[in-house]
Amino acid sequence: MKTQPAPTPSSPATAPQVPGALPLQWKRQPLPPLQAVQVLDFRAGDIALLEVEQGRVWVTCDGLLEDYFLEAGQRLSFTGPVRLRVSAEGRQPARLNWAQHRAVASAAYPPAPTAASMPKATAPAQGALPRGAISAA
Repeated sequence: MKTQPAPTPSSPATAPQVPGALPLQWKRQPLPPLQAVQVLDFRAGDIALLEVEQGRVWVTCDGLLEDYFLEAGQRLSFTGPVRLRVSAEGRQPARLNWAQHRAVASAAYPPAPTAASMPKATAPAQGALPRGAISAA
């Protein structure tokens, strides 16, 4: 009797495949209101990709004069080396998804996974400050 192999389910932490898209490991960063600013560090040659899942997020980059305010669904990227400072804007909680990868010419960036599809193991502990792409592998 010949049996067919069972289909392998796709990982819930991966976003829908986009042709030419890079496989990204998204990290989920809760940002409670009125909490201290959190720091994300990225090395030279890395691309930092941020996407707001919930709320409004304030982002600033050391060495740049601009501050950025992102709403749910908005995305921003930086080329490393870079130190980003992020926090929830206002009195509502926010959630930030971020990923890093080595710079690749003409790469496409898939969207961040939604809250329902992210496994709990990839979410940092409440109040934990991420070390960024350098040590979060």
